[in-house]
Amino acid sequence: MSEGNGAPVLQGNKYNIISFGHGFTLSPNLYVSLYRHLASWGYIVIAPSTETGFFPSHINFARDLAFVIKDMKRKGKSTGDLFFDVTDSLFAGVFGHSMGGGCSFLAASIDTNIKAVSSLAAANTNPSSISAASLIKSPVQLLSGQRDSIASYATNQLPHYRNANPFRHIINIFGGNHSQFHLIPGLDDLVDNPAAISRIEQQRITKYYITSFFNLFLKNDTAYKKFLYGNIAESDTSVNFLYDNFYLNALIQGFYNNINGKMIKDTVKVYLRSTVTPYLKTDSAYSVINDSGYCALGFKNANGNENYFLHLHHRNSIETWSKAGGLNFDLRRAGYNFTMDSSSAFGNNLVRKGQRFCIYGSDINQDGVSDLQDVVIADNDAYNFSSGYINSDLTGDMITDADDLSLADNNAFLYVSKILP
Repeated sequence: MSEGNGAPVLQGNKYNIISFGHGFTLSPNLYVSLYRHLASWGYIVIAPSTETGFFPSHINFARDLAFVIKDMKRKGKSTGDLFFDVTDSLFAGVFGHSMGGGCSFLAASIDTNIKAVSSLAAANTNPSSISAASLIKSPVQLLSGQRDSIASYATNQLPHYRNANPFRHIINIFGGNHSQFHLIPGLDDLVDNPAAISRIEQQRITKYYITSFFNLFLKNDTAYKKFLYGNIAESDTSVNFLYDNFYLNALIQGFYNNINGKMIKDTVKVYLRSTVTPYLKTDSAYSVINDSGYCALGFKNANGNENYFLHLHHRNSIETWSKAGGLNFDLRRAGYNFTMDSSSAFGNNLVRKGQRFCIYGSDINQDGVSDLQDVVIADNDAYNFSSGYINSDLTGDMITDADDLSLADNNAFLYVSKILP
């Protein structure tokens, strides 16, 4: 393959399309090194040169990033076009730097055909790319420089990450800054903190992670999972990273108020288990279920398209497993919902409150059954006005009282217990 205007495209393959958004007032030419790198991995990269002035329209730039992908797909279907029959029409991505990183989130929020979003020091846009992150169902990645003074890790990257859905991935490059995401110095170099690593080193790390991300989620090459999270990724001392690849919807009986639809937040531990006896544990993760019954988790050992039982553990609730057959783990967007139907739990072992289903509470001593022993613990703690983060607090209000005792008594009467495969 040769380089240059009108140079022929190597035939015989389908190449994934990626559009790139430049930073505020920066020329797309500053990022040519990134384009060439991705092109060498079999990607077609388009970098619009629009919105380069001092008063850019972020939404129009986002639309441009989405449009050039659609137009390249059109070219791939047009007989006689330079790109005829060489573009992958299904898996396209978008990424960008600073303003362009934020606009990449906007682009993916308005075009669901964008299958992967990466960003380099994403800046919040107008309209807000942080808000738009919650609308994206495709995998997202954020790269940040530790010494960035323009769109820092704390003020810009973490808010994008926390508002995104799994799969989500964030990397903080030790010693990196905002401006070294482009190989050639630009105007942002004048106002950025100086980096503690070389521009070449920050570029190397950037190329490593964006290539792994796009190879996994655009080329669907699962071999690259290990470079994003897991033991190999954890051995990289040049970065710090966070990720979540699973979402969970679950409610806890006593903690959930079916009148206002809110739940008191609490921590759960979730295990992935084999669907084959003896149902060995494959992985585990902790998270906090929020007031809507949602949490995100990271499982580093889960393999794509394999089936697992989900085993949910809460400090004073009945151990609950997912339905027979297990769930299929999709690396792009894996998740499970215990709240919509009793059949989502093995043995239909859920209790209905209003229109939603909850994990049974009141296994205070964690022996797998709600019985007289649990009632005695609740009764004693209620008598002693016990308070704080204690297992006998079945309603999550930080005190053991008549409400907790009533729940324990009712579930003991029903002899609620765990149901296992």
